[in-house]
Amino acid sequence: MAAGTSVYGDWLTTVALLVLLYRVTHSPFGPALYMLARVAPRLVGPFPGGALADRFGPARIAAACAVLQGILTAAIVAFADLDVIWAIYVAVALAQFLSSAAQPCYSALIPRVTTPAGLGRIQGTYSALNSSSILVSPAAGALLLTWVAPQALIVADAISFLVAAGLLTTLMRVGPASGPISGRMTAGIPIVMRDPMLRLLAAAYITNSAAVTTLQAVLVVAAAGRFGHDTLVGWLYASVGAGSLLGTLPVIRRTPVRVAAQSIVAGTALELVPLAAFTFVTSLPLAMALLFVSGMGATLYQTRGAVGLQQRTSRELVGRTTAVVRFSGFLGMVLGAIAAVSLVQPLGWESTVLIVCAVGGALLFVTALSEGRNPG
Repeated sequence: MAAGTSVYGDWLTTVALLVLLYRVTHSPFGPALYMLARVAPRLVGPFPGGALADRFGPARIAAACAVLQGILTAAIVAFADLDVIWAIYVAVALAQFLSSAAQPCYSALIPRVTTPAGLGRIQGTYSALNSSSILVSPAAGALLLTWVAPQALIVADAISFLVAAGLLTTLMRVGPASGPISGRMTAGIPIVMRDPMLRLLAAAYITNSAAVTTLQAVLVVAAAGRFGHDTLVGWLYASVGAGSLLGTLPVIRRTPVRVAAQSIVAGTALELVPLAAFTFVTSLPLAMALLFVSGMGATLYQTRGAVGLQQRTSRELVGRTTAVVRFSGFLGMVLGAIAAVSLVQPLGWESTVLIVCAVGGALLFVTALSEGRNPG
């Protein structure tokens, strides 16, 4: 409930700020720079967040992050009203650092409140909340932005963080793991490097996150230029959310006995190919269908990968092992945001997305091929 509450509000702010900054700057550079500010700080957060979760308890750290995110999100409204655009980017960067620190905490909570047989159901439900937020919040934002200013949606996000913090305080009894705690913040790296499935999962997070972030950075431009209005970006995001929600069902219904690398490869391909195809379509329903399929593929490999990680990792190291995978995803986001900022002006958004998808697909193919030859 805490994760779902905060992420619903977060997607409202994402849509609101994309529209706000596009309207203020009258350029695709404004939303692209926002995506860079949104993802670059996430590189810093996972490792300290995972280490603190393992040492002091994940609920306590996640609640503290939520409170601070709520304060920073409220500050964005003040900066927007004062037209201090640079301060919006700073507040976004700080809030996203805290968001990335909280992510390993949520993953570390799951195996502490359920049995191994229930990992799939709980992980699937957690992912379903995230997926449904992408379905509901952007669509709600698209509707509401025709009636209210973007700042109103950002206020709702600030409130959602405070509600999430309150919910997390009820889980304070779920404290640190009972086993011995290694002092190394990077203790999860050797675990990922030794396991073929986890290595492939980390690579998939890098390549696909880069492609997704690049498209996110220019999606409002596509909505305005190709489909007629900037607020249609909410419906495009909602299509991703609908597909993501459907992708959670297999894991909710049955926890995989052991997650194989092949399922990670299939899911990543199912996400990446429709993203590339999106650049060619001119029909809004077809564009939404492609994003629907892409969202389904993303959730399929991410939920299975999360269950596989929790199955393979001792409880006292789940936070830091999750941090490695999350770091990989955030690294991909940064690369995608840099590509968008660097290439969208000279090449256009279509070519930018295609280049990132092609490079990511090639890297993923090489990684999968090497894992097949050297299973570890």
